[in-house]
Amino acid sequence: MNFQSPIYTEKTQCQDCYKCIRECPVKAIRVENGHAMVVSELCVLCGHCVTICPAGAKRVRDDKARARQLLSLKDRVVVSLAPSFASEFSGINPGQLVAALKKLGFYGVSETAIGADLVSSMLAEDFGSRDPSSRQKLFLSSACPVAVEFIKRYMREYAPYITDRASPLLAHARYLRRELGPDVGIVFIGPCIAKKREADVWKTVDCAITFRDLKHWFEQAGIDPARMDAGNGSGEFIPERAAKGSLYPIDGGMIAAIKKYPGSDGVHMMSVTGLDEIELAIRGLEPDKLTSPLFMELLACPGGCVNGPQTSHHAPTAIKRIDLLDYAESARETLDAARPEMGDTLPVALPTPISHTDEEIRAALRQVGKLELQDELNCGSCGYDTCRSFAAAMLDHHAERTMCVSYMRKLAQKKANGLIRAIPSGVVICDSSLKIIECNENFARLMGGEIYSMFEAKPGMEGADLEKITGLSRFFRDVMSGDGPDAVEHELREGKKIFHATVFSIEKGESACGVIQDVTAPQIQRDRVIKQAKRVIDKNLAVVQKIAFLLGENAAETEASLNSIIESFTDLEDAGE
Repeated sequence: MNFQSPIYTEKTQCQDCYKCIRECPVKAIRVENGHAMVVSELCVLCGHCVTICPAGAKRVRDDKARARQLLSLKDRVVVSLAPSFASEFSGINPGQLVAALKKLGFYGVSETAIGADLVSSMLAEDFGSRDPSSRQKLFLSSACPVAVEFIKRYMREYAPYITDRASPLLAHARYLRRELGPDVGIVFIGPCIAKKREADVWKTVDCAITFRDLKHWFEQAGIDPARMDAGNGSGEFIPERAAKGSLYPIDGGMIAAIKKYPGSDGVHMMSVTGLDEIELAIRGLEPDKLTSPLFMELLACPGGCVNGPQTSHHAPTAIKRIDLLDYAESARETLDAARPEMGDTLPVALPTPISHTDEEIRAALRQVGKLELQDELNCGSCGYDTCRSFAAAMLDHHAERTMCVSYMRKLAQKKANGLIRAIPSGVVICDSSLKIIECNENFARLMGGEIYSMFEAKPGMEGADLEKITGLSRFFRDVMSGDGPDAVEHELREGKKIFHATVFSIEKGESACGVIQDVTAPQIQRDRVIKQAKRVIDKNLAVVQKIAFLLGENAAETEASLNSIIESFTDLEDAGE
């Protein structure tokens, strides 16, 4: 069996944009060699990174192969179908969907909502039999595995308030094994990635696939549910249809289902969807100060399971909600069925929290050039809310220095500045208005006189007008014009000097760079003679190869003469003349 994390990164697709880090509510992302990897021990499987990754690098484990293997190994395999199918397969009769699933090879299809009904009746009974003098006033739902993991990992002080009741999936799987026998295979199909972890943990569920997996499976098998015939009882749910547990995929649905059973009077109930909203609703809440019992229905996906990470997102939430309500309208009010064992919430392995001293944080910040408080921009481009959070992530080996945009920008500027200073030629960069962005000392020295004094007063000469300094400015206009060349080479006489300029576009129409040499300088003259001599040799030898029989010994004499010129100038250069 493949027990890799239900969410993983396809490294070849990751574009290093860090959007997943910015969007992850729990920062369960580690950057390794520039790639954003999911940290499974921190991830709550909300699936948000899968939804928002622009490159599609965040992937969901495909368990269709496990489901197919189960079909080949067991005589009877039953689908536990999430109630949000009513909105995901809108326009398709439930009977047609059941018939299509049977055509794939499943023995039958049962609604996970049956498990939701069992949970609803159990909680209503718990509330009704509760001792009025009980000190516990806060009750957090255990139906959503993502919400359960989120609270147990990141809001640990509220974990004791999670109701010790099975999730709808676990309750349904136990119910099916009691009704159909322990050897029946069970495959969950729904919108939730976290159900894959439930299937990994609870051996009562054999595997979990998503709605997207199912649609791909239908395509591969050439099955169109909309064309299926649901007659002769082939489209009926087993062992029976669910009741108002069908409302669980929308906010407030669990509360509505619980209220169908006696016992919840006197208990305040509220629904909260979205991990950020859950934290806002609970963080800072002091349960002992509640005057009446409060039950909170918690759903990790905004709007409920109808907006799960593996659902189609083309329909508005309002339409999805209406589809769900329409389907649940025809369901019974309650389910009269004996409950299986209803205990157990999803177990969560808690990593040992790591704390860092202020000095360790400051040392990490210094690695990215943040020496003072004002250097901490908290721009969020790295994916973390603050520079200190980023520093902590570096210490935890979840982040790399290269993720800091301001650090990389400064580093690039330092490297560029170092190269410009080291180049023996004059270098000047200007913008579309021919205002200098930066220049090196050699450029100012070539221009001489007042220009060099200006450079000494203001190194780089930022903002100076290039047109007032040199006639070379017109070559900059050439490369920055929309239809002009990307690079030009020209020579220009200014006074007693002859300048050779190579001007190229950095950003078309916005900025350009010029590399300038004084060809009247002795060193430049020698370099030019050597360069021109080599050019003549190359051209001459090319001709020799084609018409050697015509040139004969004359070609060799020419090459020898030119080489002697080069050697003479090279000897002078080596001698420092």
